[in-house]
Amino acid sequence: MERAVEIRNLVKSYEEEPVLRNLELDIPPGNIFGLIGPNGAGKSTLIGVLTGLLSFEKGEVKIHGMKLAPENELEIKKLISSVLQPPLLFEQFSSLEFIEYVCEIYEVEKEGLIEKAYSLMDYFDIKDYAKIKVNKLSAGSRKKLAFVTSVLVQPKLLLLDEPFEAVDVISIERMKTIIRRLKQRGVTIIVTSHILEVVENLCDDIAILHNGYIKAYLDSISRKELQRDSNLHEIFEKYVDVERKDDIVDWL
Repeated sequence: MERAVEIRNLVKSYEEEPVLRNLELDIPPGNIFGLIGPNGAGKSTLIGVLTGLLSFEKGEVKIHGMKLAPENELEIKKLISSVLQPPLLFEQFSSLEFIEYVCEIYEVEKEGLIEKAYSLMDYFDIKDYAKIKVNKLSAGSRKKLAFVTSVLVQPKLLLLDEPFEAVDVISIERMKTIIRRLKQRGVTIIVTSHILEVVENLCDDIAILHNGYIKAYLDSISRKELQRDSNLHEIFEKYVDVERKDDIVDWL
């Protein structure tokens, strides 16, 4: 079966310090996939590699069967959209101009696009900012604009790096609704988040990344088995070797 993402022996370093170390990972299509790990684990780096924004020293990455390489770059990029942390936006564009520009790059059908854009902006309470320049938006509104745009380009693979950070509670729930609808349409979604409760309730499969390796891959079946006796917090702490420090605050 074709995988949405196949990664073999991936190595990525910064100034000769490895961040991803011979990483191996398969992600099935139509999956809401959660990637969790402590700060510095390499989550954002992996997302950067998948978007093509970051190069890597060793290994192979395939997206929907196509090798991530210069000869396939344009074709692969048409399959992918992303919300990065922080979002990459064109600061001097208005919100609507940004949406239109990105959709033009992706060759999205123009008919009905503006109506869809306004509908999604209204859904996320940023419709009033349609004519406001991106550089005037709050952190939460920027994140929501990036999310709206990433949905409108109709990707096959949606990469979301900390999509809920700085976003209000209502909009987080609405993002989750959209993510689930995209899954129903066969879109694969990769989500990184520090909010374990969101990952636990939203994602089908979850991988724990630590020290540059995938320490655990929990599919829906293994998650049910593991969580009879423990929750995701406990599983996470087990694999990332969290030091217990409760006694430090015993005085409270």
